[in-house]
Amino acid sequence: MRILKRDRCAILPHIAAYFSDGAPTSVSLRTVQRTIINMGSQSRRPTRVPLLTERHKALLLFWARQHYHSTVDDWKHVAWSDESRFQLYRTDARVRVWRRHH
Repeated sequence: MRILKRDRCAILPHIAAYFSDGAPTSVSLRTVQRTIINMGSQSRRPTRVPLLTERHKALLLFWARQHYHSTVDDWKHVAWSDESRFQLYRTDARVRVWRRHH
């Protein structure tokens, strides 16, 4: 737990290497992962929230009030864009952090 409190982004191979340094036996990644989970932590993606300033909030509120009475026909003339993320393989190279349950 001390390692996780010091570095929430620590990855399993580095944690296992910490315990294997100078020891005659090595610790498997699965053992480290199981131990961390049993101690009450879990690996999650860090939450990212947009940094909204007071000006951004005021502009969003102005836009919402301006379009409050828009009808379905009005919204049919709007071009919507969406970004989707696709990956072909399992490696997504995203950062994960260790957190306590709840």
